[in-house]
Amino acid sequence: MRKILFALSFLTFCCLLPAQQTMNNDAIVKLVKAGLSDDLIVSTINASAATYDTSADGLIALKQAGVSEKVIAAIVQKVAEPKIPRPSVVVDDLTAAYKKYRNGVVTVLAEYGPAKGTGFIFDTAGLVMTNQHVVRRSEWVAVQLDERTRLRAKVLATDPEKDIAVLWINLDGIKTATPVTLLKPGEPPAEEGERVFTIGSPLHQSKVMTTGIVSKIEDRAIISDININHGNSGGPLFNSNGVVIGITTFGDFSSQGGPGISGIVRIEEAFPLIEKAKIAMASTSRPSADFLPLEPVDRFPLAALKQGASEEKFKLTPYVFNVGDYSVAVITPILSYRKLAPEIAAGKEKNKRNKKNAEAVEGTFEPLEDLKDWQEYLGEYDPVLYIQASPKLVEGFWSAFGRGMASSHGYAPGPASMHFKTDFYRMRLLCGDKEIQPLMPGKAERVLSINNQVLRVTDATFDGLYEYPADAISADCGKVTLEIYSEKDPNRPKTQVLEAKTVQAVVRDFEPYFQQEGAKAQ
Repeated sequence: MRKILFALSFLTFCCLLPAQQTMNNDAIVKLVKAGLSDDLIVSTINASAATYDTSADGLIALKQAGVSEKVIAAIVQKVAEPKIPRPSVVVDDLTAAYKKYRNGVVTVLAEYGPAKGTGFIFDTAGLVMTNQHVVRRSEWVAVQLDERTRLRAKVLATDPEKDIAVLWINLDGIKTATPVTLLKPGEPPAEEGERVFTIGSPLHQSKVMTTGIVSKIEDRAIISDININHGNSGGPLFNSNGVVIGITTFGDFSSQGGPGISGIVRIEEAFPLIEKAKIAMASTSRPSADFLPLEPVDRFPLAALKQGASEEKFKLTPYVFNVGDYSVAVITPILSYRKLAPEIAAGKEKNKRNKKNAEAVEGTFEPLEDLKDWQEYLGEYDPVLYIQASPKLVEGFWSAFGRGMASSHGYAPGPASMHFKTDFYRMRLLCGDKEIQPLMPGKAERVLSINNQVLRVTDATFDGLYEYPADAISADCGKVTLEIYSEKDPNRPKTQVLEAKTVQAVVRDFEPYFQQEGAKAQ
């Protein structure tokens, strides 16, 4: 019976006070008038944060309001008890701090993109924390610890509202990985004005440390002037004692590129998700400990890039072809250099203006055009091969019907309303009968917004943008086959055997790189 009464009293208390309310004298009086027992009120005092008035007038007011001396004594004891001690703020040597904590910071890669962010190992079991927007709904997720080590990861738990995700990797045989230390429950994270730092791990750069000052501590976030660079989202925020107190999530920077105010999710917000992830581990098979293939460390010869990109009679046709409802491009470093190099890109502005008419959009496929942030996918002319598969644009039935009726009655037809014909799910590249594993499977967002007298397009989709080794396509394959799958029909691919001219163009473009590697080996 006592248990039932206690439960009813507790439910009454929950209805009286909002969750996590700071207790004070008025709140205690409210609980007494509600008829809660002294034992329950004392338990609440001991378990809650509070700002009590224990002056003579304050205590007299409590007594006059009917609060028992037992409860008043508990209030006085609560105010007198020592606060949780926090180590004194220290100014750590940044070089030593970087060396100490960098092996707990990783790069997180996912197929939906650009999906390259930072994460951090926080448990010896291989648990990794990052932002949810980095992994999104990707089926392929990987974690890169350093230039030589990349592992498949499994997503155990996500919280889109808080933008937190917990991943799982297999650390068997990885001696260099050092989990970071998370703030303990109940400990204050930092002081306003305290120096903090973060370590980011962009894919194409070394790990980078940035520092800042805490501006404000909020209930769920930490505000700081620390500069969160692109690709650092999901990284750890350390206080001056080297304890992780938050997850870097967003930055608000001025239009001039200067530092602004960055927001960091407090690490306490991740505690429930960590428990959820640990529960999920019991019903999830352990990730593979096998290393994934990596991009080469060497760069493509710059002289060969400039020579190949400057050819006046450069033909795009060997690199571009159709596979069912997709326009496909095989993109070598020379082709990507023609897109990225400023001196090459400046000469193409005239051609870009042709996109204002329907004929240019319908009849011309330009690799990498209209992909949102596609530059993030490409390294600085890495010696790798990219294959892009883009859903084709088609005119809608009612658009074609209406324009046809207008023409048949002597009226000028309106603009053609077009949309993407299909979507992209995945692709497979086969050298002979052997499937070539991608270094990274990617899905890049393609956005079109065109509205003029002849064409109306407002649509978005995802293109496949897969990264393969330099030798993925060669004459030794005998036959090179590309299979492309849509989300609508994920088991029936559109298939195309690459023509000889495409294989020859790829082999020719990579020849300077293999010559360079051969010279190094001698």
